[in-house]
Order: sequence, then C-alpha cells, then structure tokens
Amino acid sequence: MDLYMMNCELLATCSALGYLEGGTYHKEPDCLESVKDLIRYLRHEDETRDVRQQLGAAQILQSDLLPILTQHRQDKPLFDAVIRLMVNLTQPALLCFGSVPKDSSVRHHFLQVLTYLQAYKEAFASEKAFGVLSETLYELLQLGWEDRQEEDNLLIERILLLVRNILHVPANLEQEKSIDDDASIHDRLLWAIHLSGMDDLLLFLSSSSAEQQWSLHVLEIISLMFRDQTPEQLAGVGQGRLAQERSTDVAELEVLRQREMAEKRARALQRGNRHSRFGGSYIVQGLKSIGEKDVVFHKGLHNLQNYSSDLGKQPRRVPKRRQAAQELSVHRRSVLNVRLFLRDFCSEFLENCYNPLMGAVKDHLLRERAQQHDETYYMWAMAFFMAFNRAATFRPGLVSETLSIRTFHFVEQNLTNYYEMMLTDRKEAASWARRMHLALKAYQELLATVNEMDMCPDEAVRESSRIIKNNIFYMMEYRELFLALFRKFDERYHPRSFLRDLVETTHLFLKMLERFCRSRGNLMVQNKRKKRKK
Repeated sequence: MDLYMMNCELLATCSALGYLEGGTYHKEPDCLESVKDLIRYLRHEDETRDVRQQLGAAQILQSDLLPILTQHRQDKPLFDAVIRLMVNLTQPALLCFGSVPKDSSVRHHFLQVLTYLQAYKEAFASEKAFGVLSETLYELLQLGWEDRQEEDNLLIERILLLVRNILHVPANLEQEKSIDDDASIHDRLLWAIHLSGMDDLLLFLSSSSAEQQWSLHVLEIISLMFRDQTPEQLAGVGQGRLAQERSTDVAELEVLRQREMAEKRARALQRGNRHSRFGGSYIVQGLKSIGEKDVVFHKGLHNLQNYSSDLGKQPRRVPKRRQAAQELSVHRRSVLNVRLFLRDFCSEFLENCYNPLMGAVKDHLLRERAQQHDETYYMWAMAFFMAFNRAATFRPGLVSETLSIRTFHFVEQNLTNYYEMMLTDRKEAASWARRMHLALKAYQELLATVNEMDMCPDEAVRESSRIIKNNIFYMMEYRELFLALFRKFDERYHPRSFLRDLVETTHLFLKMLERFCRSRGNLMVQNKRKKRKK
C-alpha cells in the first residue's frame, strides 16, 4: 500500500511539472515546488532505489527536465533546482549501490538503473542541452571572484558534476553494436560538447590559476572524454594515416573472406553422398600415443587437421574465484571528425594547460584536499598525455611538470601501496589491481619519455635526462619494484594486458640501465647490508 501511495504521489508531482506541446514546454505554476519535491523523494528512497527507477521508467528527464533546462533558463530558481535534480538522477549506479551487488534480486535493480542512465546519456547527446550548460558556465566564469556568490560556485560545481555523470555512463555494447569509424552515443556526446563550446571552457578552467579549485573535476571529465581512445592512434590522425587505415581494413576483410571460403570448402568435403560408418582407421606417423606406438586415428582424413590430444576430453571446470581476470578497457576507433577534434584538444591542452593543471592536482593530492583514489586520474593523465606528446611532436617542455624525481617517487610509492593493499584487502583486490595497472602505465610512460629525451639533439634536455637516471638507477626501490610485481602477479586479478605492460616496462628499464652503465664505465650499486646478530 505504501509503494502504491508513493507511486501516486510521484505521478501527481510529475504531472504538476508541466507539459510539452508542439515543441514548446508549458510549465505549471507549481513547477518549482514539484522539482523540489522530487529532490526530497530521491533523498528518502530505499536500498532498491525505487524512486529513481520510477522516474526513469516515466522518462521525466527526457520529457520534462531537458525541455525546462533549454526553454526556461531565465527562471533562475527553477533552473538551479532542475540542475540539482539532474545531478542526482544521473549519478553513477555504482555510487547509488556502493558496488556491483552480488545478490541477484538487488543486481536486477542495479542493471535497471544502469539502463535508465544509458537512456539519459542518449537524450543528452544534443547540441541544444550542452549549449545551455556552456552559456550558463561561461556567464558564471565571467564574474570575478569578488562578484561571485556562494550559489554561483555551487552552480559551477553542479554543471561540472552533471557533465561528469553523463560522460561516466558506460556504453551498452549489446544495444549499440558499434564498430570502428561508427558514431557511437559517446561520440555524439563528444561532438555536442565540441559544438557547444564546452571544450574551450574546460581548457580555460585547466589553464586559469584563479580556477584551480575545479582542477580535479576538470581532470575527471577529460579522462572520461578520452575513455575509448589510444594516444598513439589520436596523434596519427590526419597525417596520411587515413589511406593506411583503409588499406589495413581491406586486408583484414580479405583475410576473413579467405578464411570463410576455406571453411565452406572444408564443410563441402565433409559432406559425403551417403553416410558410411566405415570411414577407415589411419596411423599418424611420428605422433606417439600413450604407449610407444603411433596414434591410431579413427575418423575420416578430412578431419585430421582438427586432431588434438584433447579431443573427447571433458574440460576441467575452473571455479569462479579462480577464473582469469577479464580485460575491462575497450578501445575503438571513433568517427573521423570526433578524432580530429580530440587530437586538436590534446595538442591545445598540452600547449597551454597540462603543466598548470597537473601542478594544481598534485597540490590538492599532497594537501589531501582530494577525495579517495583521485590520484588515479592524475596517473591516467600522465600516461595518456605524455604518450601523445611522444607520438605527435616530442617536446619535453610541454610535460615538464611531471618530469621529475618527485613524480617518479610519487608513482613508485602508489604502485607499492596498491600492490600491498591488493595482498591484504582481498575483498577489493580487483579494484586495487586496476589501480596498479594505471600506476604501472604512468611509470612506463615516465621511463619512455626519459628514454626519448636521451635521443634529443638538445644538450640541456639530455642533461636533464641524465640527472633523472642518476637518481632512479642508484635507488634500490626502483630496481626491485619489477621483481616484486612479477613475483606477485596473479591472473585472477591482473588481465593479460597488465603482464604485457609489465614485461615491456621491465625491458625498457633494463635497456636504459645497460646503456647508462656502458656510458659511465663504472657504476656503484647500493645494496642493503644485513646486520649480523651477535
């Protein structure tokens, strides 16, 4: 009865918002109060997130809130309340439930909330909605800090949180089935951000010393924008790579076609005119059976190429908790105009914003003004933009903020901490392993950039690289880190890509160490001396 009453109250509140007629939204006199009521209902929802689900099923955001946002911007109290409600409605499902629920009934509610979030993301993929958000943000940023009220700062933060929430929604791979060079919903959202000018505002917030309080919000939004991209691929866009991509695609298609034709021919050979149980038995010379004799093969010759010692054996079932970790990151090639926009954004970000933003974020992290695990965005940005800088036109000055011994020490400390937490906090081991992978990527990129500096014609750059190497090769922690990571590699938590990155980083470290030793002629190695007990 209580749930039914709740449904009735929600229905009445939603009806009191207004109605859409011929593209124009007519708000009711109680519109503002109704929005505030909905915020209040969301505050008191139960653990299944019933109110959120009912509002998602009624498509309130698509049919009421977005039209109010775009058509009634001049009504400031209503606009502020709608933004507040939208931030609440679009918050990630993981934040609502704390984690992915193990219980099947609660998991059903989790997946339902996720489906509604994906519908919200699709509704936001329009220039109109982002245009209003960009204009509002621009007007607020025009105000000097002495003219800015507390509610202005709150509205700036809510707009940034709303953009973050919308970008955070994961793609529905089953529904979209998007392929490379196809415009996914995420691509359409990025294009709407570009057309509305929101990207320029993000660049301004990154570079401005007066707006450093938003640095972590901005870094999180940027990391979500580049979620599906690889820096090497972006750096090569528009540099004669289009024809190469096309020829690669044609070659891949041809290989698939040939394979399909071969399978078709093999199937035709297998189909005899009439069935015979007397296919004959054959001895496979050189392939020993259990004893000393050759293997006896009892099927037709056309099946010989599929022969394996495992034929007919029942595969051993691996328990769920011992199964190998799955790859989580999905990289796909976005549509060309989106890739060109992202490449230009990267270039401009490196040119004007990378050093000031990373300095501000590091300051927040060291002073512990950030939220828990916010350093992962810092390490992602380090790995991504340093890789882009190397792949595009290598200029060490653009990433000088993160090229220091302090940065090496910071990443190494976090990597060791994650690895220790993974061993102690078994319940959250998979999350610690993912953070470890991010830290390893950042460490790999730091080493690759120092290695690239060695090849630089500029003497000052080579000298900087030599100073960094002097420090990291003499410190025992940096040398023994890889050995510890190899020893504690656990395929239940670490995907195959982690192992590949670990091998590549170790190889690069050893190659650099070898070159360093050759150039020096003598190298003092620091080692811990064990005290002998009397």
